[in-house]
Amino acid sequence: MTNVIGLDLGTTTLTGVLLDADSRVVLRLVQRRNDAARQAALPTRAEQDPARLYSLALEVLAELAAGGDPVDGVAITGQKHGLLCVDGEGQPLTPLFSWQDQRTAEALPDGVTTFDRLHARLAGLDWHENGCRIAHGYGAATLFWLHQQRELPSGTVRVCTIAGWLAGQLSGQLPVSDPTFAASWGVYDLLEGVWNVAFLRRLDLDERLFPPIRPSGDRLGGLVSEVARDLGLTGGIPVFNAWGDTQASFAGALLASPPQESTQQAILFNLGTGGQICWQVPGFESPAERVETRPLPVGRFLRVGSSLCGGAAYAWLNQTVRAWLAEFGMEVSELAVYERLGDLVAACEDTAGLRVQTTFLGVRGDPAVQAGSIMGITPENMRLGVLARATLIGLVDELRDLYLAHGGGAAGHTHVLATGGGVRKNPLLAELIEERFGLPVRVPCFKETAAVGAAMLPLLLNR
Repeated sequence: MTNVIGLDLGTTTLTGVLLDADSRVVLRLVQRRNDAARQAALPTRAEQDPARLYSLALEVLAELAAGGDPVDGVAITGQKHGLLCVDGEGQPLTPLFSWQDQRTAEALPDGVTTFDRLHARLAGLDWHENGCRIAHGYGAATLFWLHQQRELPSGTVRVCTIAGWLAGQLSGQLPVSDPTFAASWGVYDLLEGVWNVAFLRRLDLDERLFPPIRPSGDRLGGLVSEVARDLGLTGGIPVFNAWGDTQASFAGALLASPPQESTQQAILFNLGTGGQICWQVPGFESPAERVETRPLPVGRFLRVGSSLCGGAAYAWLNQTVRAWLAEFGMEVSELAVYERLGDLVAACEDTAGLRVQTTFLGVRGDPAVQAGSIMGITPENMRLGVLARATLIGLVDELRDLYLAHGGGAAGHTHVLATGGGVRKNPLLAELIEERFGLPVRVPCFKETAAVGAAMLPLLLNR
Protein backbone atom coordinates (compact mmCIF):
# COMPACT_ATOMS: atom_id res chain seq x y z
CA MET A 1 0.00 0.00 0.00
CA THR A 2 1.55 3.26 -1.15
CA ASN A 3 -0.92 5.83 -2.49
CA VAL A 4 -3.60 6.90 -0.04
CA ILE A 5 -6.23 9.59 -0.39
CA GLY A 6 -6.48 11.94 2.56
CA LEU A 7 -9.77 13.87 2.74
CA ASP A 8 -10.25 16.84 5.07
CA LEU A 9 -13.85 17.95 5.73
CA GLY A 10 -13.07 21.51 6.80
CA THR A 11 -15.44 24.21 7.97
CA THR A 12 -14.93 26.38 4.88
CA THR A 13 -13.12 24.05 2.46
CA LEU A 14 -13.07 20.35 1.59
CA THR A 15 -9.59 19.25 0.59
CA GLY A 16 -8.34 15.97 -0.81
CA VAL A 17 -4.80 14.83 -1.53
CA LEU A 18 -3.39 11.69 -3.10
CA LEU A 19 -0.20 11.03 -1.18
CA ASP A 20 2.67 8.79 -2.25
CA ALA A 21 3.72 7.80 1.23
CA ASP A 22 7.05 6.29 0.24
CA SER A 23 8.32 9.53 -1.30
CA ARG A 24 6.15 11.83 0.85
CA VAL A 25 4.97 13.53 -2.34
CA VAL A 26 1.47 14.89 -2.93
CA LEU A 27 0.54 13.55 -6.37
CA ARG A 28 -2.75 15.42 -6.66
CA LEU A 29 -4.63 18.06 -4.66
CA VAL A 30 -8.32 18.91 -5.09
CA GLN A 31 -10.44 21.43 -3.19
CA ARG A 32 -14.08 22.45 -3.01
CA ARG A 33 -15.58 25.34 -1.11
CA ASN A 34 -17.80 24.11 1.70
CA ASP A 35 -21.14 25.63 0.71
CA ALA A 36 -23.20 23.24 2.85
CA ALA A 37 -24.15 25.85 5.48
CA ARG A 38 -27.91 26.08 6.07
CA GLN A 39 -29.78 29.31 6.56
CA ALA A 40 -29.69 29.91 10.30
CA ALA A 41 -32.98 30.43 12.13
CA LEU A 42 -31.08 32.37 14.81
CA PRO A 43 -27.62 33.94 14.86
CA THR A 44 -26.62 31.41 17.53
CA ARG A 45 -27.19 28.48 15.18
CA ALA A 46 -24.57 26.93 12.86
CA GLU A 47 -25.80 24.02 10.77
CA GLN A 48 -24.58 22.27 7.63
CA ASP A 49 -26.38 19.96 5.22
CA PRO A 50 -24.82 16.47 5.41
CA ALA A 51 -26.18 15.51 1.98
CA ARG A 52 -24.37 18.46 0.41
CA LEU A 53 -21.18 17.62 2.32
CA TYR A 54 -21.42 14.05 1.03
CA SER A 55 -21.86 15.29 -2.54
CA LEU A 56 -18.86 17.61 -2.25
CA ALA A 57 -16.74 14.83 -0.75
CA LEU A 58 -17.59 12.53 -3.66
CA GLU A 59 -16.66 15.29 -6.12
CA VAL A 60 -13.24 15.61 -4.51
CA LEU A 61 -12.69 11.84 -4.44
CA ALA A 62 -13.76 11.44 -8.06
CA GLU A 63 -11.41 14.19 -9.24
CA LEU A 64 -8.51 12.64 -7.33
CA ALA A 65 -9.26 9.26 -8.92
CA ALA A 66 -9.49 10.79 -12.40
CA GLY A 67 -5.73 11.43 -12.42
CA GLY A 68 -5.12 7.78 -13.20
CA ASP A 69 -2.72 7.03 -10.34
CA PRO A 70 -3.42 3.87 -8.33
CA VAL A 71 -5.30 4.43 -5.07
CA ASP A 72 -4.72 2.00 -2.22
CA GLY A 73 -7.03 3.45 0.43
CA VAL A 74 -9.11 6.38 1.69
CA ALA A 75 -8.43 8.16 5.00
CA ILE A 76 -10.51 10.97 6.46
CA THR A 77 -10.13 13.87 8.86
CA GLY A 78 -12.24 16.95 9.48
CA GLN A 79 -13.82 19.46 11.79
CA LYS A 80 -14.31 18.24 15.34
CA HIS A 81 -16.89 18.84 18.08
CA GLY A 82 -19.93 18.81 15.76
CA LEU A 83 -22.83 16.36 16.05
CA LEU A 84 -25.08 14.50 13.58
CA CYS A 85 -27.96 12.13 14.41
CA VAL A 86 -28.53 9.10 12.17
CA ASP A 87 -31.04 6.24 11.93
CA GLY A 88 -30.39 2.49 11.83
CA GLU A 89 -29.38 2.70 8.17
CA GLY A 90 -26.90 5.48 8.85
CA GLN A 91 -29.08 8.10 7.18
CA PRO A 92 -29.05 11.62 8.67
CA LEU A 93 -32.03 12.71 10.74
CA THR A 94 -30.64 16.15 11.56
CA PRO A 95 -28.30 18.66 9.99
CA LEU A 96 -24.71 18.69 11.16
CA PHE A 97 -24.64 20.93 14.22
CA SER A 98 -21.13 22.31 13.77
CA TRP A 99 -18.51 23.38 16.31
CA GLN A 100 -19.60 27.00 15.76
CA ASP A 101 -23.12 26.32 17.04
CA GLN A 102 -24.09 28.35 20.12
CA ARG A 103 -27.69 27.26 20.73
CA THR A 104 -26.80 26.21 24.28
CA ALA A 105 -26.21 29.92 25.01
CA GLU A 106 -29.79 30.91 24.13
CA ALA A 107 -31.85 32.20 27.04
CA LEU A 108 -34.65 29.90 28.25
CA PRO A 109 -38.00 31.11 29.62
CA ASP A 110 -36.70 30.93 33.19
CA GLY A 111 -33.77 33.20 32.30
CA VAL A 112 -31.01 30.58 32.37
CA THR A 113 -29.42 28.81 29.41
CA THR A 114 -29.10 25.15 28.51
CA PHE A 115 -25.40 25.55 29.17
CA ASP A 116 -26.17 26.72 32.72
CA ARG A 117 -28.31 23.64 33.25
CA LEU A 118 -25.63 21.37 31.83
CA HIS A 119 -22.95 22.61 34.21
CA ALA A 120 -25.36 22.48 37.13
CA ARG A 121 -25.96 18.80 36.33
CA LEU A 122 -22.22 18.13 36.23
CA ALA A 123 -21.41 19.91 39.48
CA GLY A 124 -19.03 17.85 41.58
CA LEU A 125 -17.72 15.72 38.70
CA ASP A 126 -14.06 16.13 37.81
CA TRP A 127 -13.76 16.91 34.09
CA HIS A 128 -9.97 16.93 33.87
CA GLU A 129 -9.55 13.29 32.79
CA ASN A 130 -11.77 14.13 29.79
CA GLY A 131 -9.04 16.45 28.58
CA CYS A 132 -11.40 19.39 28.30
CA ARG A 133 -14.44 20.99 29.81
CA ILE A 134 -17.61 20.88 27.70
CA ALA A 135 -18.10 24.10 25.72
CA HIS A 136 -20.72 25.49 23.36
CA GLY A 137 -20.70 23.54 20.10
CA TYR A 138 -19.25 20.38 21.66
CA GLY A 139 -21.24 17.28 20.76
CA ALA A 140 -22.31 16.48 24.32
CA ALA A 141 -23.62 20.03 24.81
CA THR A 142 -25.61 19.96 21.57
CA LEU A 143 -27.04 16.52 22.35
CA PHE A 144 -28.04 17.71 25.81
CA TRP A 145 -29.85 20.67 24.18
CA LEU A 146 -31.71 18.34 21.79
CA HIS A 147 -32.71 16.12 24.69
CA GLN A 148 -33.81 19.03 26.89
CA GLN A 149 -35.85 20.62 24.09
CA ARG A 150 -37.34 17.25 23.08
CA GLU A 151 -35.95 17.73 19.59
CA LEU A 152 -33.91 14.54 19.39
CA PRO A 153 -35.46 12.63 16.44
CA SER A 154 -37.32 9.54 17.61
CA GLY A 155 -35.56 7.29 15.12
CA THR A 156 -32.06 8.21 16.27
CA VAL A 157 -29.90 5.11 16.63
CA ARG A 158 -26.48 6.76 16.77
CA VAL A 159 -24.87 10.18 17.09
CA CYS A 160 -21.61 10.87 15.28
CA THR A 161 -19.24 13.40 13.76
CA ILE A 162 -19.44 14.33 10.09
CA ALA A 163 -16.11 12.60 9.34
CA GLY A 164 -17.18 9.45 11.17
CA TRP A 165 -20.45 9.47 9.24
CA LEU A 166 -18.71 9.82 5.88
CA ALA A 167 -16.32 6.96 6.70
CA GLY A 168 -19.34 4.83 7.55
CA GLN A 169 -21.09 5.75 4.30
CA LEU A 170 -18.02 4.86 2.24
CA SER A 171 -17.52 1.53 4.01
CA GLY A 172 -21.21 0.58 4.28
CA GLN A 173 -21.66 0.58 8.04
CA LEU A 174 -22.92 2.66 10.93
CA PRO A 175 -20.47 5.38 11.96
CA VAL A 176 -17.90 4.78 14.67
CA SER A 177 -15.51 7.19 16.38
CA ASP A 178 -11.86 7.34 17.37
CA PRO A 179 -10.31 8.81 20.53
CA THR A 180 -9.52 12.19 18.91
CA PHE A 181 -13.11 12.81 17.84
CA ALA A 182 -14.60 11.29 20.99
CA ALA A 183 -12.47 13.59 23.15
CA SER A 184 -13.78 16.62 21.24
CA TRP A 185 -17.28 16.09 22.67
CA GLY A 186 -16.11 16.57 26.27
CA VAL A 187 -17.42 13.25 27.68
CA TYR A 188 -14.61 10.83 26.85
CA ASP A 189 -12.18 9.61 29.51
CA LEU A 190 -8.71 9.94 27.96
CA LEU A 191 -7.00 7.82 30.60
CA GLU A 192 -9.45 4.91 30.45
CA GLY A 193 -10.13 5.19 26.72
CA VAL A 194 -13.93 4.96 27.09
CA TRP A 195 -16.97 7.21 27.12
CA ASN A 196 -17.29 8.74 30.58
CA VAL A 197 -20.46 7.05 31.77
CA ALA A 198 -20.69 9.21 34.91
CA PHE A 199 -21.02 12.31 32.71
CA LEU A 200 -23.52 10.70 30.34
CA ARG A 201 -25.73 9.59 33.21
CA ARG A 202 -25.66 12.99 34.93
CA LEU A 203 -26.77 14.55 31.63
CA ASP A 204 -29.40 11.83 31.10
CA LEU A 205 -27.89 10.97 27.71
CA ASP A 206 -28.53 7.49 26.35
CA GLU A 207 -25.21 5.63 26.33
CA ARG A 208 -26.40 3.43 23.46
CA LEU A 209 -26.42 6.41 21.09
CA PHE A 210 -22.68 6.96 21.37
CA PRO A 211 -20.56 5.31 18.69
CA PRO A 212 -18.09 2.50 19.41
CA ILE A 213 -14.46 3.64 19.69
CA ARG A 214 -11.97 2.28 17.16
CA PRO A 215 -8.29 3.27 16.92
CA SER A 216 -7.38 6.28 14.79
CA GLY A 217 -6.50 5.13 11.27
CA ASP A 218 -7.91 1.63 11.87
CA ARG A 219 -9.21 -0.17 8.78
CA LEU A 220 -13.02 -0.02 8.97
CA GLY A 221 -13.81 -2.02 5.85
CA GLY A 222 -13.72 -1.88 2.10
CA LEU A 223 -15.04 0.89 -0.16
CA VAL A 224 -18.62 0.05 -1.14
CA SER A 225 -18.65 -1.25 -4.72
CA GLU A 226 -21.45 1.06 -5.91
CA VAL A 227 -19.66 4.13 -4.58
CA ALA A 228 -16.33 2.91 -5.99
CA ARG A 229 -17.84 2.49 -9.44
CA ASP A 230 -19.22 6.05 -9.42
CA LEU A 231 -15.88 7.44 -8.28
CA GLY A 232 -13.71 5.45 -10.66
CA LEU A 233 -11.97 3.66 -7.79
CA THR A 234 -11.51 -0.03 -7.05
CA GLY A 235 -14.20 -1.56 -4.88
CA GLY A 236 -13.04 -2.96 -1.57
CA ILE A 237 -9.97 -0.72 -1.11
CA PRO A 238 -9.55 0.09 2.60
CA VAL A 239 -11.49 2.91 4.23
CA PHE A 240 -9.71 3.99 7.40
CA ASN A 241 -11.17 5.36 10.61
CA ALA A 242 -11.29 9.16 10.69
CA TRP A 243 -9.32 11.23 13.17
CA GLY A 244 -9.50 14.87 14.22
CA ASP A 245 -8.15 17.71 12.10
CA THR A 246 -5.96 19.20 14.85
CA GLN A 247 -4.07 15.96 15.31
CA ALA A 248 -3.93 15.32 11.56
CA SER A 249 -2.56 18.83 10.94
CA PHE A 250 0.10 18.27 13.58
CA ALA A 251 1.15 15.00 11.94
CA GLY A 252 1.08 16.46 8.44
CA ALA A 253 3.19 19.44 9.45
CA LEU A 254 5.79 17.21 11.10
CA LEU A 255 6.17 15.17 7.90
CA ALA A 256 7.76 18.25 6.35
CA SER A 257 10.36 18.51 9.14
CA PRO A 258 13.87 17.07 8.75
CA PRO A 259 13.91 13.40 9.92
CA GLN A 260 16.44 14.08 12.67
CA GLU A 261 14.15 16.54 14.45
CA SER A 262 12.12 15.27 17.36
CA THR A 263 8.38 15.87 17.42
CA GLN A 264 8.96 17.29 20.89
CA GLN A 265 10.82 20.27 19.39
CA ALA A 266 8.03 21.79 17.30
CA ILE A 267 5.13 24.09 18.07
CA LEU A 268 2.25 24.02 15.61
CA PHE A 269 0.60 27.38 14.94
CA ASN A 270 -2.48 26.73 12.82
CA LEU A 271 -4.64 29.54 11.49
CA GLY A 272 -7.80 28.82 9.57
CA THR A 273 -11.34 29.95 10.38
CA GLY A 274 -10.31 29.56 14.00
CA GLY A 275 -6.82 29.39 15.45
CA GLN A 276 -4.85 26.79 17.40
CA ILE A 277 -1.50 26.46 19.13
CA CYS A 278 -0.33 22.88 19.73
CA TRP A 279 2.65 21.13 21.24
CA GLN A 280 3.26 17.50 22.05
CA VAL A 281 3.81 16.37 25.64
CA PRO A 282 5.30 13.02 26.73
CA GLY A 283 2.29 12.01 28.82
CA PHE A 284 -1.13 13.11 29.97
CA GLU A 285 -1.13 16.59 31.50
CA SER A 286 -4.13 17.97 33.33
CA PRO A 287 -6.02 20.43 31.10
CA ALA A 288 -7.02 23.98 31.90
CA GLU A 289 -10.13 25.94 30.92
CA ARG A 290 -8.50 27.34 27.78
CA VAL A 291 -5.76 24.80 27.03
CA GLU A 292 -6.99 21.27 26.47
CA THR A 293 -5.18 17.96 26.47
CA ARG A 294 -6.05 15.93 23.39
CA PRO A 295 -5.08 12.38 22.44
CA LEU A 296 -2.67 11.39 19.70
CA PRO A 297 -2.38 7.83 18.38
CA VAL A 298 -0.27 5.28 20.25
CA GLY A 299 -0.82 6.77 23.70
CA ARG A 300 0.62 10.24 23.09
CA PHE A 301 -0.95 13.63 23.84
CA LEU A 302 -1.15 17.19 22.55
CA ARG A 303 -1.66 20.40 24.48
CA VAL A 304 -3.99 22.62 22.46
CA GLY A 305 -5.03 26.23 22.96
CA SER A 306 -7.74 27.56 20.68
CA SER A 307 -9.08 30.94 19.62
CA LEU A 308 -12.63 31.08 18.33
CA CYS A 309 -11.87 33.91 15.96
CA GLY A 310 -8.44 33.15 14.54
CA GLY A 311 -8.35 33.96 10.84
CA ALA A 312 -11.92 35.21 11.10
CA ALA A 313 -10.51 38.29 12.89
CA TYR A 314 -8.65 39.38 9.78
CA ALA A 315 -11.68 38.49 7.65
CA TRP A 316 -13.69 40.81 9.92
CA LEU A 317 -11.35 43.67 9.06
CA ASN A 318 -11.72 42.93 5.35
CA GLN A 319 -15.51 42.84 5.61
CA THR A 320 -15.55 46.06 7.62
CA VAL A 321 -13.43 47.92 5.09
CA ARG A 322 -15.67 46.79 2.24
CA ALA A 323 -18.80 47.75 4.19
CA TRP A 324 -17.44 51.25 4.85
CA LEU A 325 -16.52 51.70 1.20
CA ALA A 326 -19.99 50.54 0.19
CA GLU A 327 -21.43 53.38 2.24
CA PHE A 328 -19.71 55.71 -0.25
CA GLY A 329 -21.01 53.75 -3.23
CA MET A 330 -17.69 51.98 -3.83
CA GLU A 331 -17.53 48.23 -4.37
CA VAL A 332 -14.13 46.59 -3.97
CA SER A 333 -13.52 42.84 -4.12
CA GLU A 334 -12.46 40.82 -1.11
CA LEU A 335 -9.19 39.87 -2.83
CA ALA A 336 -8.38 43.49 -3.69
CA VAL A 337 -8.88 44.54 -0.07
CA TYR A 338 -6.64 41.72 1.20
CA GLU A 339 -3.93 42.72 -1.28
CA ARG A 340 -4.11 46.36 -0.24
CA LEU A 341 -4.09 45.47 3.45
CA GLY A 342 -0.98 43.38 2.85
CA ASP A 343 0.79 46.29 1.18
CA LEU A 344 -0.19 48.63 4.00
CA VAL A 345 0.96 46.21 6.71
CA ALA A 346 4.29 45.72 4.95
CA ALA A 347 4.79 49.50 4.94
CA CYS A 348 4.16 49.77 8.72
CA GLU A 349 7.11 49.24 11.01
CA ASP A 350 5.02 49.10 14.19
CA THR A 351 1.51 49.66 15.52
CA ALA A 352 2.22 53.05 17.14
CA GLY A 353 0.63 51.85 20.37
CA LEU A 354 -2.57 50.54 18.78
CA ARG A 355 -3.66 47.16 20.18
CA VAL A 356 -6.40 44.82 19.01
CA GLN A 357 -7.86 42.10 21.21
CA THR A 358 -9.17 39.64 18.62
CA THR A 359 -11.73 37.87 20.81
CA PHE A 360 -14.61 39.06 18.61
CA LEU A 361 -16.41 35.71 18.98
CA GLY A 362 -15.71 35.37 22.68
CA VAL A 363 -13.35 33.00 24.48
CA ARG A 364 -13.91 29.28 24.95
CA GLY A 365 -13.95 28.53 28.66
CA ASP A 366 -14.36 32.15 29.76
CA PRO A 367 -17.96 33.39 29.45
CA ALA A 368 -16.93 36.78 30.85
CA VAL A 369 -15.27 37.57 27.51
CA GLN A 370 -17.92 38.11 24.85
CA ALA A 371 -16.26 40.58 22.48
CA GLY A 372 -12.98 41.99 21.24
CA SER A 373 -11.63 45.51 21.51
CA ILE A 374 -9.38 48.12 19.91
CA MET A 375 -7.22 49.97 22.43
CA GLY A 376 -4.62 52.70 22.48
CA ILE A 377 -6.34 54.80 19.81
CA THR A 378 -4.90 58.26 19.21
CA PRO A 379 -5.72 60.81 16.50
CA GLU A 380 -2.50 59.87 14.72
CA ASN A 381 -2.38 56.06 14.86
CA MET A 382 -5.86 55.00 13.67
CA ARG A 383 -4.73 54.35 10.11
CA LEU A 384 -5.77 51.33 8.10
CA GLY A 385 -2.31 49.81 7.77
CA VAL A 386 -1.64 50.21 11.49
CA LEU A 387 -5.03 48.68 12.32
CA ALA A 388 -4.34 45.74 10.00
CA ARG A 389 -0.94 45.10 11.54
CA ALA A 390 -2.34 45.35 15.07
CA THR A 391 -5.10 42.89 14.15
CA LEU A 392 -2.59 40.33 12.88
CA ILE A 393 -0.43 40.77 15.98
CA GLY A 394 -3.52 40.43 18.16
CA LEU A 395 -4.51 37.07 16.72
CA VAL A 396 -0.91 35.81 17.03
CA ASP A 397 -0.62 37.04 20.62
CA GLU A 398 -3.89 35.44 21.69
CA LEU A 399 -2.43 32.01 20.90
CA ARG A 400 1.11 32.83 22.05
CA ASP A 401 -0.19 33.95 25.44
CA LEU A 402 -2.03 30.63 25.90
CA TYR A 403 1.18 28.77 25.07
CA LEU A 404 3.27 30.78 27.53
CA ALA A 405 0.69 30.67 30.32
CA HIS A 406 0.51 26.86 30.26
CA GLY A 407 4.11 25.74 30.37
CA GLY A 408 5.01 25.92 26.70
CA GLY A 409 7.80 28.41 27.19
CA ALA A 410 9.72 25.98 29.41
CA ALA A 411 9.46 23.02 27.04
CA GLY A 412 12.57 23.81 25.00
CA HIS A 413 10.90 24.13 21.62
CA THR A 414 13.22 25.08 18.79
CA HIS A 415 10.85 26.26 16.04
CA VAL A 416 7.28 27.00 15.05
CA LEU A 417 5.48 25.24 12.21
CA ALA A 418 2.98 27.74 10.76
CA THR A 419 0.10 26.18 8.85
CA GLY A 420 -3.44 26.87 7.66
CA GLY A 421 -5.15 29.02 5.09
CA GLY A 422 -4.58 32.20 7.10
CA VAL A 423 -0.80 31.72 6.95
CA ARG A 424 -0.75 30.82 3.27
CA LYS A 425 -2.91 33.77 2.28
CA ASN A 426 -0.89 36.25 4.32
CA PRO A 427 2.89 35.70 4.04
CA LEU A 428 3.52 38.48 6.57
CA LEU A 429 2.03 36.31 9.29
CA ALA A 430 5.07 34.03 9.34
CA GLU A 431 7.27 37.06 10.03
CA LEU A 432 4.98 38.25 12.83
CA ILE A 433 4.84 34.78 14.41
CA GLU A 434 8.64 34.63 14.41
CA GLU A 435 8.82 38.08 15.94
CA ARG A 436 6.26 37.42 18.68
CA PHE A 437 7.50 33.91 19.62
CA GLY A 438 11.21 34.66 19.26
CA LEU A 439 11.68 31.36 17.41
CA PRO A 440 12.33 30.54 13.76
CA VAL A 441 9.20 29.80 11.74
CA ARG A 442 8.83 27.17 9.07
CA VAL A 443 5.91 26.93 6.69
CA PRO A 444 5.58 23.23 5.76
CA CYS A 445 5.95 22.30 2.10
CA PHE A 446 2.56 20.58 2.31
CA LYS A 447 -0.14 23.21 1.85
CA GLU A 448 -2.88 21.01 3.29
CA THR A 449 -1.35 19.42 6.36
CA ALA A 450 -4.58 17.94 7.74
CA ALA A 451 -5.33 15.99 4.56
CA VAL A 452 -1.68 14.87 4.33
CA GLY A 453 -1.68 13.78 7.98
CA ALA A 454 -4.89 11.81 7.43
CA ALA A 455 -3.36 9.97 4.46
CA MET A 456 -0.11 9.21 6.28
CA LEU A 457 -1.53 7.79 9.53
CA PRO A 458 -2.71 4.35 8.32
CA LEU A 459 0.57 3.90 6.47
CA LEU A 460 2.61 4.68 9.59
CA LEU A 461 0.48 2.41 11.77
CA ASN A 462 0.59 -0.54 9.38
CA ARG A 463 4.34 -0.58 8.76
